[in-house]
Amino acid sequence: MNLESASLAAKALERSKSHSIEVLDTVTRYWSYPSSNPKAKVIIFIHGYRGNHHGLEAIAGALDDFHVIIPDLPGFGESTPFAGQHSIESYAKWLGAFIAKLTPKQKPILLGHSFGSIVCSAFASQSDQIELLILENPVSAPALKGPNALVTKIAQSFFNLAGALPLKQGEWLLKSWPMVRGMSIIMTKSWNRELRKWVHAQHDANFNDFANRRVAIEGYNASISNNVSDYAAEFKVPTLLIIGDRDDITSPKQQFAMALKLNVPHSISQHMGVGHLTHYEIPKEVAEAIRKFVSQHEVGE
Repeated sequence: MNLESASLAAKALERSKSHSIEVLDTVTRYWSYPSSNPKAKVIIFIHGYRGNHHGLEAIAGALDDFHVIIPDLPGFGESTPFAGQHSIESYAKWLGAFIAKLTPKQKPILLGHSFGSIVCSAFASQSDQIELLILENPVSAPALKGPNALVTKIAQSFFNLAGALPLKQGEWLLKSWPMVRGMSIIMTKSWNRELRKWVHAQHDANFNDFANRRVAIEGYNASISNNVSDYAAEFKVPTLLIIGDRDDITSPKQQFAMALKLNVPHSISQHMGVGHLTHYEIPKEVAEAIRKFVSQHEVGE
């Protein structure tokens, strides 16, 4: 498939190295994508709900001038679950411990996509371990007040049903093809047939990569019970918001309203014709926005 997004993801895969460390009570698996420049800045990506590290690899492929690190969140991909609840508080605590375990020589840049934006925001509101914060498709308002509030209510009922059913049937429902493909169709905005096909294939391969029903339901409840606005006023470092003008999870209006709460230097990179899947649909443009933002904050160092 001669497709830029797929090519960039493949490019990242070629330079990836897998790692495993113990963080709190989890075995955390993560992948590094080293730059050929030994002095390159380190940027850590935190993926979204029900995803894994593969979801952000296309951006990593476009950022070969950075040392990129992407973990699987506890309970997702190849990382083991928490013994306790999979809450935003637990993930934020884990993120601080993960960064500390990496013992970086310089403060890393932190990027969170979707659910990852909430995790990174909770962490960034209470930590000075990072140099810059980047929120890609940030979940900036309560889910039940987003542009697709009705879909959220339906999804909430769906997860409640999955939790009430016997374990085997509940897990089958959570992983059912109509559910995965339906979400993929709703969120993909490009009309490029090959790109849509690739995005759907990515969701088919990675969207059910969670450890068990408990992880999936607790993670979902965390995603709709918290949002970036809860933490924005407490950010301590310059922040970049990368948004799509057709985002179904949080509208641009809600994202701009959240930005008004920021008490740190910040920038907004808005992209037209794309929604919540900027990491799949426009990874090269996302990488350029990141590169520009980082460059702006290197001036005068």
